[in-house]
Amino acid sequence: MVQFQGNSGLSGDHIHMVTLDKTGKKSFGICIVRGEVKDSPNTKTTGIFIKGIVPESPAHLCGKLKVGDRILSLNGKDVRHSTEQAVIDLIKEADFKIDLEIQTFDKSDDQQQQQQQQQQNKNDPRSNGYMQAKNKFNQEPMASNNNMSGSGGGGMGMNRQTTMQKRNTTFTASARAKHMSHADEDDEDTRDMTGRIRTEAGNEIDRASAGNCKLNKQEKDRDKEQEDEFGYTMAKINKRYNMMKDLRRVEIQRPANKSLGIALAGHKDRQKMACFVAGVDPNGLLASVDVKPGDEIVEVNGNVLKNRCHLNASAIFKNLDGEKLVMITSRRKPNDEGMCVKPIKKFPTSSDETKFLFDQFPKARTVQVRKEGFLGIMIIYGKHVEVGNGIFISDLREGSNAELAGIKVGDMVLAINQDVTLESNYDDASGLLKRAEGVVTMILLTLKDEEVIKKEKEAEEKKKEEAKKEEEKPQEPATAEIKPNKKILIEVKVEKKPLGVIVTGGKNNYVKTGCVITHIYPEGALAADKRLQIFDHICEVNGVPIHCESLTTLKVHQLFHVTYEKTVNFTVYRADPPEMEKFNVDFMKKGGKELGLSLSPNEKGCTISDIVSGQYPEIDHKLQRGDIITKFNGDSLEGLTFPVCYALFKGANGKISMEVTRPKPTLRTEAPKP
Repeated sequence: MVQFQGNSGLSGDHIHMVTLDKTGKKSFGICIVRGEVKDSPNTKTTGIFIKGIVPESPAHLCGKLKVGDRILSLNGKDVRHSTEQAVIDLIKEADFKIDLEIQTFDKSDDQQQQQQQQQQNKNDPRSNGYMQAKNKFNQEPMASNNNMSGSGGGGMGMNRQTTMQKRNTTFTASARAKHMSHADEDDEDTRDMTGRIRTEAGNEIDRASAGNCKLNKQEKDRDKEQEDEFGYTMAKINKRYNMMKDLRRVEIQRPANKSLGIALAGHKDRQKMACFVAGVDPNGLLASVDVKPGDEIVEVNGNVLKNRCHLNASAIFKNLDGEKLVMITSRRKPNDEGMCVKPIKKFPTSSDETKFLFDQFPKARTVQVRKEGFLGIMIIYGKHVEVGNGIFISDLREGSNAELAGIKVGDMVLAINQDVTLESNYDDASGLLKRAEGVVTMILLTLKDEEVIKKEKEAEEKKKEEAKKEEEKPQEPATAEIKPNKKILIEVKVEKKPLGVIVTGGKNNYVKTGCVITHIYPEGALAADKRLQIFDHICEVNGVPIHCESLTTLKVHQLFHVTYEKTVNFTVYRADPPEMEKFNVDFMKKGGKELGLSLSPNEKGCTISDIVSGQYPEIDHKLQRGDIITKFNGDSLEGLTFPVCYALFKGANGKISMEVTRPKPTLRTEAPKP
């Protein structure tokens, strides 16, 4: 689906908005480049331009994008001065939909040239969006690079090329291309970094790996180190991860099928992904090399782990081929934040990485099946309403060991021989089953039939409706339970006993929208009733609405300080979350001069029960009876006893900082009729 809305621009330009949705497609289908347009001999416009459009892609089908269009913003973020990689990252983060602000230049000459080129290539079966883009940009042949040959629509459908500028309305390579023979060595590395590539040694690595990092001529001259089989040198590593601290390359020979003896952990911030070494088994393979808890692993054998979940990293470690292991790590200082757990110092005799599955799925079970040429099961990648996507048993061979072991069609496969398959695709899970030998241990979860789940949901909804109807029935005020976000009428037995409460509210008060409880004395009738709480909004007393905008503070207080004979009725509203505001009061306290505050401690802090005016103007002008002091000089007062609070306030001198909480209720009572 494509949405378009345009408005005319100036100076032969046209600026419009385009929304691309790649639902059902592999990519948005745009190839971008950081370039420049020469407006005149002395001026030029730089930015992110569209270099190519993939046929039959969302970008092509919308009909509103052209090669040479400039991207001004992406999802509301200005990208005119952004780098190419930054824009690619924004598109990757955008999921299935992006909003583009596009500037289209007057390209009458370009269109004429493109039509001529298309006429020449109309019989060429290779002619496509990429080929047309290449002709349109009039790019000269450049020195080939063994890592530049892969174009790649990749996961995002974007190519990266050298910068461009406009000469006589035709885009060409950047001005630096006048030294074309050295362009591949001296230019900025703007290649496509999605997908995989093979090194000269024949090993497959990520394009974004340090082994595929491009060095310019000067850097190559300085780098005397020979590349290893993954393309690594310390110069390439330091350039690829130049923003990271204390980079190290760790190499070790690993015997086949032997555990490394490390525990991995993710990032402390759940919005970020990283792979940290949580612990190193002193009896493991990595105990003899320079790896410590807290190190961040950014690559292993050409596989980039930076910005990846540690669970995915664990699967990558397990699927590595060969006996040589090369890791790139970044050592952080002990006080640097990052790892989500404390370093693991003690390792069990055998590490079970599937233990968490039984915590997450309490009904999971372990099944052992002897593989005698085959297991007798078929699997499929599917989706279940109860657990979402995963690997499921789709069929069983009659009389097979799997059937005899109790495996059922529809079971979800959680792990195969200690390898967790929660995030595995079909190929990964199938490969694990094919490689397994002897007795295969699987963790399975038997799921309910979807029809059963549907009936249970219907029954649950019916119960909720019945419970809701039950709640709507009028309650007896003497025993009524106060429920959040509802007006509830309660009856409190007082027998001429004081209510024992501090409230705030009134037209000459800072709180004008309602009467709110800010303290309950333990000796009063309300404390004995045990239903009312601090921050409860009292809307009515004995059927009379408390409209604070028409009542003075004194009259509001008198409602709670008169003597009631036997019972008193309150209409109460308990907001969830509590309606309140917080602010700070700062002033200088002089030695020997009291604050002039009478305080009543409670579970929320210290409620001001009285103020002696004339002590400090900051207190006189900002605080009032009923305010709750929650912090004093940074120390929380919640739940403290009176002696402790008294000592804090009495002993303080100099600069005083108090955090104050004040009710801020919603107006829930109507003004009385005249």
